[in-house]
Amino acid sequence: MKDKQSVKVLLLFLMSILCGGILLLLAPGQYSVLVYLGYIKDVKLFVLNMLPVIALIIFIYTITGKTWLAYFLGGSITCIIYLCNYYKLFFRDDPLMFEDILLAREAKNMAETYSFFVDWKVAAAFMVVAAGTVLLYLLFKEEKEYWKNRMMIGLLVCFLSISACPLYKNNEIYLACDNYSMLNRNSATQIYIAHGFLYPLLHNAFQDMEIPPEKYNRQEVVNILANYNEADIPMSKRVNVIAVMREAYVDFSRYNIDGLDCSGYDWYHRLQQESYYGDLYVDIFGGGTIHTEREFLTGNYKVKNFRGNTNSYVWYFKDQGYVTEGCHPYYQWFYNRRNVNPYLGFDSYRYYENDFEMMSESYFLEDIYFYREIYNDFDRNKSNNASYFSFNVNVQSHGPYSTSEWFGDWGRKEYLTGSQYSTECKFAMNNYMNIIMDSDKQLENFIGRLREEKEPVVFVLFSDHLPWMGDGNVYYEEMGIDFSQDSDEINRIQYTTEYLIWANEAAKEKLGNDFMGNGPTISPCYLMNLLFEQCSWEGPPYMQVMSEIMEVMPVVSRNWSFIFDGNFARGIPDEYRDLYARFDDLQYYWRKEFIY
Repeated sequence: MKDKQSVKVLLLFLMSILCGGILLLLAPGQYSVLVYLGYIKDVKLFVLNMLPVIALIIFIYTITGKTWLAYFLGGSITCIIYLCNYYKLFFRDDPLMFEDILLAREAKNMAETYSFFVDWKVAAAFMVVAAGTVLLYLLFKEEKEYWKNRMMIGLLVCFLSISACPLYKNNEIYLACDNYSMLNRNSATQIYIAHGFLYPLLHNAFQDMEIPPEKYNRQEVVNILANYNEADIPMSKRVNVIAVMREAYVDFSRYNIDGLDCSGYDWYHRLQQESYYGDLYVDIFGGGTIHTEREFLTGNYKVKNFRGNTNSYVWYFKDQGYVTEGCHPYYQWFYNRRNVNPYLGFDSYRYYENDFEMMSESYFLEDIYFYREIYNDFDRNKSNNASYFSFNVNVQSHGPYSTSEWFGDWGRKEYLTGSQYSTECKFAMNNYMNIIMDSDKQLENFIGRLREEKEPVVFVLFSDHLPWMGDGNVYYEEMGIDFSQDSDEINRIQYTTEYLIWANEAAKEKLGNDFMGNGPTISPCYLMNLLFEQCSWEGPPYMQVMSEIMEVMPVVSRNWSFIFDGNFARGIPDEYRDLYARFDDLQYYWRKEFIY
């Protein structure tokens, strides 16, 4: 009889593999079914996607003692999760992640919004569950069960599942699995798809799992915030806000690079002198745009691929009756902006697809169109009789910058000259400088239009990170900036960009502020605080507390660099640990407790 039980378990094991294999057809979503062949070709990838199905079905068997029931329940649960991912990919080009499973409200909204369909892959998923259940029922419906053996099998499954956790957590193994032959490595969605479904679902669950700060007490945070009033923007001080984050823009005139003509920055420097401006200490170098972007929008220095409505200053503007819009003339899947931006409170957002792609044949849209459309959107909003908040990200200055030929139609002026530089370094730098000088020209035209506006406008400008300049920062090193040195000065250069806040005459008059002067060095999560301060707005309680903390700790970064009371520090001095703990608790609460 025990031999028969072994046969049952073996058959259930094989049926679980069949079930998992058929359901894996759903993993690519709307992408080519040929991606499925990559899952089979890479044995590691196939096994890592199969193990959760096998473990679930076998474990349910050890509880119920019925092979058909275990297969039905385990297969159905897995099928439902696969189908949620399949439809989510079809409708939103966004995979199902572990955090999504906990967002029942989002699932309900999606179910009410989209019309579901059944194609051959969905039909195959239903059939493999139904047919397997019937087969096992007919074979083993009257078989006697041995609970002691089942208990041993159940304990073994639990032990093996726990032992496999490090395997699913391991990032090196995850990156080593290669199924990109028909997918894009620059798309977060397609990176996910390249690994199947259950494997990346579990891997990302481990990666994205956020542990509350040590000694975190939710009620204490609530009590702190209760001491501050939710302050509206007074009608007498309402102005339009337009913000632009420029890709990889840096003022190289600050670094005394031998042979570099910095005259092209003259207009930008004049704009600074009529603005409130300072340094922005960012978390990233040469890439990772989204960190600076979402820190500014959310006021949080820890950001991620948000899966549901998340507190942000965009929501605050929206709550105040502002129209919240913006644009990024690049693909909407990049950093999953298509799905995340509505979670941050944007009414609408424009992308490359079916919009900016109609204006130019350039892969990176020129800023002449970018600034033109920002102004046109602002101008169209006037008919709404509502204040306007717009956040935009350009793409013209995105790297890499050609190291072997002149690139683009922005000009061919030689800004960097000198025999001490390699040809590759000069091409990369000259291409970059021509691009950003053209960007300044287009920005100058845009600012000119805002100067003439009767509507009050405050303009925020900042950059996400320094540009990439050769693998290993080789061209920076040629220009005398050696990032391999571990010094406070080199650290400051590597992670410092700039910000400025400018206002037209109508806004200056309405707000009673000239918007001029030197601002503090801050992290991007505080930049909105400075904007509100210049506009004499108080903002929500969270912002008011963050502004107080900013006075003492204006720089806090994920690379563990700080400024406390004007002094740069690597790590947190003992006398500031309580302040940082308070900051960390408030940030965690702001990420987790949606209030709008």
